[in-house]
Amino acid sequence: MITDEDDLRFKQRLDRMERRVPRLMAHPHYGPLMVQEGRVERLEEMRIEWRERQERARARKLRWEASISEG
Repeated sequence: MITDEDDLRFKQRLDRMERRVPRLMAHPHYGPLMVQEGRVERLEEMRIEWRERQERARARKLRWEASISEG
């Protein structure tokens, strides 16, 4: 499901999660907490959403290019 957040803010949040989660997972104390809170699954969900956002952006661009070439 695509959230209401704009693409730029979503990508910034995803980038922060990409940096933060692996580092915390490697920590002996925070690793189990991250698993318990479902952060690993949330990161994977965010990656999937980002791919969906990119696909939608490509589709919009193709539609726009097609409309320009027609007219």
